[in-house]
Amino acid sequence: MTSQEPGAHTVAVAQLADQMAALDRHLGPANKPGDLDGLFAHHILNGVDVSFPWEVNPLTTRWLDDHTDRLRHAPGLAVLGFALHAHRSHHDLGAHERLVDGLRDLMRRDPFPADRTTFATDRRQLLGITLAALVTQDALPAFRSWLLEILPDSRFRADDPRTDLARRHALAVLTDDPALLGGLTSIKSLPELSMVHWMSIVGAARLADPAADLQFIQRRILTGLLRTDIGDLSTCDAALVRAAAGRIIDASIDGTVLTRSHVGVVLRRFPAAMKRWRWDDPDDVRHPVRWEVGSEREIQDIVWIMLRSVFSDLVDEEPLPRLGHSSYRADFGIPRLGVLIELKYVRSAAEFKKVEKEILEDSIAYLRERGTYTKLIVFIYDASASSQEHDITTAALLERDDIIDVIIVSRPSQLPAPGTVTATPAATPRRTRSRRSPGSP
Repeated sequence: MTSQEPGAHTVAVAQLADQMAALDRHLGPANKPGDLDGLFAHHILNGVDVSFPWEVNPLTTRWLDDHTDRLRHAPGLAVLGFALHAHRSHHDLGAHERLVDGLRDLMRRDPFPADRTTFATDRRQLLGITLAALVTQDALPAFRSWLLEILPDSRFRADDPRTDLARRHALAVLTDDPALLGGLTSIKSLPELSMVHWMSIVGAARLADPAADLQFIQRRILTGLLRTDIGDLSTCDAALVRAAAGRIIDASIDGTVLTRSHVGVVLRRFPAAMKRWRWDDPDDVRHPVRWEVGSEREIQDIVWIMLRSVFSDLVDEEPLPRLGHSSYRADFGIPRLGVLIELKYVRSAAEFKKVEKEILEDSIAYLRERGTYTKLIVFIYDASASSQEHDITTAALLERDDIIDVIIVSRPSQLPAPGTVTATPAATPRRTRSRRSPGSP
């Protein structure tokens, strides 16, 4: 009796697992305190499960004292940028002050010397220095401005497409304006595709066609990984490939389970999630905290947190094709599911009619081309708690075939009604309560 040969799918899965393990081993030599390659890898792999504990943090008194001279130059400043961005609690060791002093010195130097040895064209240093600009924004705002002048400079020469992608990533991070990336079908390099994937995941890049481009990138990365000799990759490239492959595999597992109906399931948990929303009574706590929810912007933030924890490809403010003179942006999109999510904030019962009209008009513009997105889910936050209007609005919106779900939630009872919000009260001592011990905080 002969054993059955494993299917191609089983073989591919086993090969991917072997390659992922090889990538982890390849990163090992750089996984030590203050290693610039290791810190780059740690940053790229943030949020990705790896098979080893990270040991790249250099923020100890001994390490800082032993590398004082190194911290005066761009590579050392990049190390501090990575470290302080990842470990904000270590400012008391004096690393933040050293970073500020070092960046001041860096601003006095020519960023494009004749020998072309510059941090601007070393993607490890450039990313670390960019993070340093974020960390020191309050103490040294001039450095961010200086860096923004350098990145578009005509003297910037990227010898490799990944270096130019690093430059565009840095610009996106500093300006909060994602780079638009197109022409992806011409990219053959696995590390370059992995860099594009990482930029899109962290919000530093927008893909021209999110659904089609993302599927193309994912397929090309996994097939490329199967054909790659891991030993030929640099540490930085190995980190990019490992991050992309890990996220793609996780997303593919999610994709076998998650459907459009799960979006509504998550959004209907909004009232339960708001149970811990802070609106403290100054008589009950010494330092009261009050998280105001007074506009659609706050609702967008809350819903983003809820959905992003479940749907890895959630897109914020998805831009849509123009219609005549008008341009449109849906609040959120999930390309993998082909669904847009539109949010509305209602202040009174009378606003429901207006909101219905806006949504019905917008849905026509959003979905007219039947491209990446074909369905719309509506989420309405009712600050007036006018529950008598909910069924009427839900029924009206669901008459459109392309609106597949409507979720309407009311303001939680601990939050004040619109127009009654007052400033956060000053901290006052709490009342002594008999059930608490005298030493209770």
